Amino acid sequence: MKRAMGWQLYRWVWELRSPLHIGMPPAGMLNRCRLYIPARVLWGALTAELARVLKGNSFPEYFYFEVGEALRKKLRLTYLFPATCHNGAWRAWLPLYEQAQGLMWYLENKIGQSGFPDRIFRRYLLDTLPGTAIDPHTDTAAEGTLRELECIMTHWRPIDDLISGPVAMVGYVLIREWPFRDISLEKICELHVGGDTRYGLGHLHLIEWGEAKDIFGLSVETDCESPLVKEASFTLAHACAPALNGALELILGWDWGKGLSNFDGKSTLWVPGSSSMEKDKKDNWQINEWGIWTIVTGS
Repeated sequence: MKRAMGWQLYRWVWELRSPLHIGMPPAGMLNRCRLYIPARVLWGALTAELARVLKGNSFPEYFYFEVGEALRKKLRLTYLFPATCHNGAWRAWLPLYEQAQGLMWYLENKIGQSGFPDRIFRRYLLDTLPGTAIDPHTDTAAEGTLRELECIMTHWRPIDDLISGPVAMVGYVLIREWPFRDISLEKICELHVGGDTRYGLGHLHLIEWGEAKDIFGLSVETDCESPLVKEASFTLAHACAPALNGALELILGWDWGKGLSNFDGKSTLWVPGSSSMEKDKKDNWQINEWGIWTIVTGS
């Protein structure tokens, strides 16, 4: 039997150069924002940027689909999480659902130690931008369109010495075989991610790229058909599993020419940070082509 080609694991750090909006269900007039960048959103931004670069910055039309399919088959992306710089090293803040506390956020190397409840953590990272639609006949705000757009800021609101400075987004990429000869992935240094990019939001700049041995401290098996995150007690992506301590969310994508679609037949998924129902239980998870984690039966 032919041996599966291994995956090469890299860690990358993107600094925010403008506010970032990753949409989630709204609350009244407030368009709420996620605190992380899902893998599918990142895949879309990479597809758009690579297609333009490979076509000499001209409008690539149907070339988007070809580039997107190549990336989907040859890459696996993790979610990107907000990070702050500590002693010259970027450390991500990761979500974790805990019994009797709900969703908490911890530094990646201090899981389970002093963290912040989700409602508190959002205060240090988010701000809102007002907006409305303009009535073209009167040049005034159209009735019923006043809204606020929640965004991740480019700088943290300071918390003593724990959080300060610029905001970055940290994650990992696994490459089995890079499909483009004209440019390497680490040469893509600018991305425009999320909503309202036409108005200047979501500008990311690559500031770190390098080989990695684990994903946020979790060991990874790379010599297999799909990368395997081993012995994780909580998820760092939307996940498919029988029962976890966390929250379920209906996730659908929009595919060009096909309309709404789910993720390989899975649409109701556990949100990032969902943890095992049994204390100290650890599971193995496969990362699929959309960055969704699927529990390995019998792990």
